[in-house]
Amino acid sequence: MLENVFNLRKCTDTASLFCKQINIFSPSPCFKQTDPEDSNMPPCDPNNQPVLMKSPEPTGEAPKVKDDKEVYRFTLPVESGTAKDHFSSLYFSGSLPLTVLEVLMFALLFAAFGYEPTRTKIMGSIGWTKPINSASPEYLPMILFGLSVFRRFYNSYLEACFFSLPNERTQSWDEHKLKSRKDLCGRERDQLARLERHDAGSMLSTTLLEVFMYMFVDGFYMGETKLWTGWNGLGERLARLVVNHLVMSFGMYWMHRASHNIPFLWRIHGVHHWAKHPLSRNTYEDHWFDNFSNAVVGQTAAQILVPLDLPTMVFSRFFRIGESLEKHSGLSSKVNVFHSVTFAIFPYAQMPHHHDWHHEGSTNCNFTFSSIGGVWDWLFNTRQAGRAGKSAIKQGQATSVDLQMINDTSGKKKGMAGSRGGWEKILPVASVVGLAAVKLALNGPTVFGGWDALLEYF
Repeated sequence: MLENVFNLRKCTDTASLFCKQINIFSPSPCFKQTDPEDSNMPPCDPNNQPVLMKSPEPTGEAPKVKDDKEVYRFTLPVESGTAKDHFSSLYFSGSLPLTVLEVLMFALLFAAFGYEPTRTKIMGSIGWTKPINSASPEYLPMILFGLSVFRRFYNSYLEACFFSLPNERTQSWDEHKLKSRKDLCGRERDQLARLERHDAGSMLSTTLLEVFMYMFVDGFYMGETKLWTGWNGLGERLARLVVNHLVMSFGMYWMHRASHNIPFLWRIHGVHHWAKHPLSRNTYEDHWFDNFSNAVVGQTAAQILVPLDLPTMVFSRFFRIGESLEKHSGLSSKVNVFHSVTFAIFPYAQMPHHHDWHHEGSTNCNFTFSSIGGVWDWLFNTRQAGRAGKSAIKQGQATSVDLQMINDTSGKKKGMAGSRGGWEKILPVASVVGLAAVKLALNGPTVFGGWDALLEYF
């Protein structure tokens, strides 16, 4: 039944594709040769069924490719595999060892924090006691596990939509054709193998960061767990959420921008840009230190500087995961639930069609670095319309600012920063992390208070 509904498939043809795919609907629509303008759809066969073009039989060596522009020319993936092929690790690489590692990691978390008899033995043996203003220990593994499950299922939903709704893709059907031994996102076999090691590093380092912050920073996971605290409480929560996200996106904006400008940091962040045609699974497929550093300068620093109560923080985490997965989904469509919200609220919102274009470049793609809202790209003049002039307009996903930029006939080059810069671009990041560290040092370590002592110090 599951296979009939979801038709999950893993493409393993070595001449075409190594990443997994999903299709939850009927076969994709196609266009007849007499109607070639529908380039987002595959051509029809004589029975009006979409043509799946097979790659030639492998000859034992990969065909030589002159440059990246020639990679996606010849074939689309062929169908094979079963539903179980999509059972994968936290970061979707499909590695059995990583999946086992993830299961063991969560088993240890639930034993150490979630189950009282084992928690007493494990945590008591090291003399740890819960910080006074923090949530009960069982919340930590439950929240992390819930985020993991949501990440996996929402990724599956977005990739199902990508393969089932070709008309709503940001890039057209023929731009995803394959020529060489690369996966659908444009990565070589050895790059995929290296990504598995980074997946393990990302999973372990970011989880250890969460455990450390819970154990040693009072109130990082706040003890206030009420979902409703009245209308006044709702207003305060919304205000804190907005400021928290501005702080978080500010640190991540400058970290991202510096990673494109500083050669040393580009060698780390460039791993993420191996994917020239992103899918949602690419969101966390990155060098482990890039994922870890973004967690530090983003959500961790923001929670210290502008702390959120537990329900609001959990909502923020879910929203960020959904927004990040959609940004890499390759879809300009209303199926992107979280971007539909940001599209309605923020005129400068960074949509998937911005991030697709961002991935097509390299160290010169110095535009659209922001997460959530895109206000920092607008403020610091690094905003571009991206692929808004194509399917995004057709699907009604181009923002008002996109349309203004497209219609600007002044000829002025908009939203481009220099392709190289100095380490000064890391100063805003250092400022955010430094302020968070000072707050903890003056009052703590706790997320409460701290600023009165800071003002007295000066």
